[in-house]
Amino acid sequence: MDILWPAMGIVIIVAFVFYVLARHWQSVLRQQSWTLRQLAQRVRNLEEMADPELRRRLGEAAPLPLEQVFTLSLRLSDRFWRDTLRLNDVNRQFIRDFGSFLGSLKLERWRSHIVATVSEIPPGQKAAVWHTRTLDFYPDSAATGESLTLWELALARPGHSAERPPSLELLLRHNALDLCAHLDSQDHPSSGHGRGKAASHQEILYFHLPLDPARLEEFRAEEAGEEAFDGEGAPAPGSFWQACYAHADEALGIEWHLRLRDLNRKAEWERWKILDSGAAPINIE
Repeated sequence: MDILWPAMGIVIIVAFVFYVLARHWQSVLRQQSWTLRQLAQRVRNLEEMADPELRRRLGEAAPLPLEQVFTLSLRLSDRFWRDTLRLNDVNRQFIRDFGSFLGSLKLERWRSHIVATVSEIPPGQKAAVWHTRTLDFYPDSAATGESLTLWELALARPGHSAERPPSLELLLRHNALDLCAHLDSQDHPSSGHGRGKAASHQEILYFHLPLDPARLEEFRAEEAGEEAFDGEGAPAPGSFWQACYAHADEALGIEWHLRLRDLNRKAEWERWKILDSGAAPINIE
């Protein structure tokens, strides 16, 4: 009898220890099972990323990327106002007193639309005080004649009639910039480099500037102080996705400069740099 009670105590203690260990191992196994299920779910999610429909939905839900940025500066000489537009002294003085002159234009081309930032000097300003406004353009690929007026300058004082006075306009189309004038019924010359044409209602096109790097290649200009190639003969990083274009028509008195930052090509360049990175040097000593 004296041995029975200690034996029962030992059995109870051993059973309690086994119970605690069983609960511990049960908790560990439950945690491992949950971890394995989570890993399996992540693997399934990664496998589903190859589904084209899922990629399409992700692309639609993702923020619209900025693809290209164009910066345009335009210079119109005295010959343009005097000989090309054939303005008299009264109209030229009216433009100097009341005209709003274009300083610069920035176009941000997103996947769905174009954001135009126009900087100009308002009329009556003695100092260079820039006024900036922003316009959004959602071009319709089916509507070929769709355009947005970015800048408009009246070329004469409005008369008493409701007829529209002559004007000079910079238009943004789906993939181009047009500088045109709405003039009176006079014989005005068109563009001297073969891109101008007289349209109906005396609309005269003075230049057509495509917003396409392939079509702009003939106007390519190297930027001062910037080399196109690095020391090993490969294209410099900036020259791969940045470009400058320029053209001067002395006969018309028009000169423009265009700078392009192609962010799509920049992404390609950065991916190429990652893939082309050299192997780590090996110490053979």
